[in-house]
Amino acid sequence: MKTSTLIFKTRIAAIILIAAGYGWAGGHFIPANSQPFVYLFQFVMLFILMVLSLGFLSPQVTNGETRPHARWAVIGLNIFAAITLAINIANVVRGTDINNHDAFGSHNTLADLVPIALIMLGDILWLIALVFVKTNKGVEINES
Repeated sequence: MKTSTLIFKTRIAAIILIAAGYGWAGGHFIPANSQPFVYLFQFVMLFILMVLSLGFLSPQVTNGETRPHARWAVIGLNIFAAITLAINIANVVRGTDINNHDAFGSHNTLADLVPIALIMLGDILWLIALVFVKTNKGVEINES
């Protein structure tokens, strides 16, 4: 398998895991009587992921011209993965100190940790692919 194909498939898997994690977290963490801004946060996270992912997955040929994957989308997904990884690490660390079951955030139960783990695994896969791209400059990657 070509290196560029492996990196592309790793990135697709990362996007799927992050989307599944945020979808699961939205259904699990948000109580039915929550304020609208709580729902808005989940929608914003999924909207950002969707816009950046669509940019990344855009066709390579548009109007007969070869068009590599949008660099802006890859940069955006790099930033998104780093920020959401840090946020979820902080969420798990904060969860070690939560005693009130009605408190906001992770309580580090299995039900809380599964969607967080999906997001973090997706973030880590995306960032590993980034490192792999940077260390294999001689391999042609369809993103710049």
